[in-house]
Amino acid sequence: MKEKWNFVLYLVWFSYLVISAIILFGHGFLLSRKTLSDVSDCVALSAIGCDGRENSTATSFCTEDEKIRRILSNSGAPMVCASKRNRVVFVLVDALRYDFTEFDASIHTPLHYQNRLPIIKQMLDRYPDRARVFRFIADPPTTTLQRIKALVTGSLPTFVDASSNFAALELLEDNVIDQSIKGKNRAVLLGDDTWARLMPGRWLRSHALYSFHTWDLDTVDSEVDSKIYDELIKDDWELLVAHYLGVDHAGHRYGPNHPEMTRKLNETNERLQKIIEMLPPDVLLYVVGDHGMTESGDHGGESKAERTAAMFAYRGAGLAGDKSDAIPGREVQQTDLAPTMSAALGRPPPAPSLGNLLLPVLPAMTMTQTLLHLSNKLKQVTQYMVRYGEESQQVSLDRLAQLINDTRDQMEKAVNVKSEAELRAYVKDVRELMDTIRGVFREVWVEFDSLSMMRALLLLLIVIFFNWLICEGIPIDRIPLIFASNFVSSGLSGIVISVVCCYTAYYFNSLEDVEYTLIFSTGLVSGAVVCALVVMHWDGITNRWYESRSQFYERFARAAFVASAAVLVSNSYIIEEGAGLSFLTLSVLGLMAWNIGTIRAMAVWVACGVALAMTRPYRGCREEQGDCWTAGGNMPTGQTSRVALVLALGSTSAVIAVTRRYIGWRGYGIVLGGIFACAHWAVGWGSLGSPSRSRLLARGAWLAITAMFILLWRRENRGAALPVIVCGLVIYLANTLVLGASYAPSAALALLLGYLTLNIVTQLKTDGAPKFSLATRCNSSVACVWALLASYLFYGTGHHATLGHIRWFPVFHAGDPNYLSVGPVISAILLWLHLFGMPFLFGATVPLLALWGHGSATLSPRTQLSAVFALCLKFGLCFAVRVFACALSATIHCRHLMIWGVFTPKLLFEAGACAAALCGAVLGAALAAWHVPAPLRYT
Repeated sequence: MKEKWNFVLYLVWFSYLVISAIILFGHGFLLSRKTLSDVSDCVALSAIGCDGRENSTATSFCTEDEKIRRILSNSGAPMVCASKRNRVVFVLVDALRYDFTEFDASIHTPLHYQNRLPIIKQMLDRYPDRARVFRFIADPPTTTLQRIKALVTGSLPTFVDASSNFAALELLEDNVIDQSIKGKNRAVLLGDDTWARLMPGRWLRSHALYSFHTWDLDTVDSEVDSKIYDELIKDDWELLVAHYLGVDHAGHRYGPNHPEMTRKLNETNERLQKIIEMLPPDVLLYVVGDHGMTESGDHGGESKAERTAAMFAYRGAGLAGDKSDAIPGREVQQTDLAPTMSAALGRPPPAPSLGNLLLPVLPAMTMTQTLLHLSNKLKQVTQYMVRYGEESQQVSLDRLAQLINDTRDQMEKAVNVKSEAELRAYVKDVRELMDTIRGVFREVWVEFDSLSMMRALLLLLIVIFFNWLICEGIPIDRIPLIFASNFVSSGLSGIVISVVCCYTAYYFNSLEDVEYTLIFSTGLVSGAVVCALVVMHWDGITNRWYESRSQFYERFARAAFVASAAVLVSNSYIIEEGAGLSFLTLSVLGLMAWNIGTIRAMAVWVACGVALAMTRPYRGCREEQGDCWTAGGNMPTGQTSRVALVLALGSTSAVIAVTRRYIGWRGYGIVLGGIFACAHWAVGWGSLGSPSRSRLLARGAWLAITAMFILLWRRENRGAALPVIVCGLVIYLANTLVLGASYAPSAALALLLGYLTLNIVTQLKTDGAPKFSLATRCNSSVACVWALLASYLFYGTGHHATLGHIRWFPVFHAGDPNYLSVGPVISAILLWLHLFGMPFLFGATVPLLALWGHGSATLSPRTQLSAVFALCLKFGLCFAVRVFACALSATIHCRHLMIWGVFTPKLLFEAGACAAALCGAVLGAALAAWHVPAPLRYT
């Protein structure tokens, strides 16, 4: 029948519009900075004449100091390569938080991460002229890829770059490594393969290992140790990069306050001591952390613990600076490292660098050499501002002109610096100017494209408003007639015409940004088509609204859902959203049970309350929640406890045992998948477990799940409810696998809550109506409570809307998928399912709200499909409303202190949940349409 698949096509159409609006908003809100292809270059000092000019014909003799003074007096002189180069050993200890490097002898019972690096304190006390330690402040996002980019380019990564942390593409911007290679230096890489992916082909030797086995604490570190000491005694390199991962992985698996962190820090102390002993006196050693970590061991956000890393510098022959520069703990920016390392290697700062020169971690230089490095820095940043002004309009031309003039003024002052006091004052002035320039660019790189954001909000509002009119206004008996007409085909034809027009205009250069225009134009065309439908059926809509009399629990359910979305404008409510959703869900279910008025309904409601209470231990907490956090409510245990394993095995066994007898032959597949999942946990548990066999069993479970999903589409004459039930069980098994044994019981509780809610819904009745009332089963209150439950269970299965709270282990529970040709896709699917499995599960089972129960079997196929469509559309609208509230909140609070720490992560996670809910609703509707028998044609 025609309308059978038009229902599904319309849901796909609706999903496209919502997701398009989200993407359009993301383009305006999650901006990335304009990257330039410029590369810094310098002229050898020997190529400059005594008159300070390149290719000079002057034949007089002059000293190096006199030549540099002439260069400084020539404002048009190019950047000049330093005459002295230094070999550099750059050791990156991933997640080396600053307080890990502190040593306090007065602490008698130190925590597991305290007083574990005494070598740093010893070097500072014994050789204050050779060693420095600073607080190394990172910019958010504090993910490894973005930190490496900032360290080598000296620029500021933007928030949206966090999405590429697992898909590092080649770095095309100018950077320290490329500058070193350009200066005929040779570089060696040891450790994290992120460097090799970002900068391939740059290395004299590369021993890079895969970096995202976060539960593997030793493989990468041991491999680096096996190579680094041999490399230190070689003299065929000028830059040695060694990236250790053990401290970061110990944090991810156990948290910082754990004996394993003690072990990894002790190892770090021993290797630093050995490196310092082997290091030639003229070689610079930089030991830095790319970011810190929270008390749960995670990172990615902008909390102080995540941003405060450590930087330790050592040189046996001494460093520049005086006692004031040697004071431990002074804050420096990570963007300062790139120009500093370039100067040490005798190269100019990388072209995009906004960092300052850290003179105290460079060898002692003459006054003129110091001024030459500062002049190179000022020339580089001047060129960058000129080029950025040509390529982008983010910074006003007046502001850029003022900054450019200030840098040129400082360049002209360099030649007049004669004494050490004047040099210190000059260095201070240059540092303050660079801080100002960096601050200006930091501000503009979070400037938002207001036009794109407003267009996206308008598009999303149009989609929500007109689809709400359709599902709440058009009588349900008219819906089959509408979808039997040419409505859907006309709308899709309009979209195709819009796409053709956009690409034609783009082909003839009449359109610059085809993506934005395509999304917005198809949205407007869709809105016009749906608006026309509403106008055509306005009589039915008004009559239905006039005649309808909603009960109190229906109004309360809608109000509760709107309230759950409205409070997202408050960062405090976002932080405590798990508790709020739990309360609202239970309140709505309580009023529904009260409306039914039977002991059975109240008993089911009490059972719902018990199940919700049992999910509370899985919610954990986030850092902003104070007492809960400091009491250890979010501390990872490192591995599944014995009790958690028993609960996981028991809950999964109970689910497959109870459901097996009700789903016929499909139950054998569910049992097989459940057995594989339980065996996967049991075989891999504990220190004596077998990881290889555990991963093999996980693959067996996924094979059973995939086979069951394919068999869902085998037609039988038992109605559409059974395949939807089996679909929910298949998704449940998939959720248990990615959640792991520690959180698998929470998935069983989610399944129980869904079952109890369905029992309350099936008991709803309207005054004077039979027990099964289609109008009651399809009203928006039912979709609202289902959406509230799905939203709550995101928190009830151990998640939080923070980047640092993401657990990466589920991606690798069945082995490393990235060794396969489709590995990145598999990784993305597993992570998406891990985060948004609950909205996907509840979206796929929305049809059960209409099909569950004995009364539904008496409905005609056409009526069943209409009910399924109405509920799926209402469920999708609920999540669209929540995304709209988050987008509006982000727009209002775009300059709020918590915008990147609270509001933006919430928007990203809500968008992911919305996409999962819409995908699940389309899947459930398609499955129902496939199994509902075709009705008779209209006559």
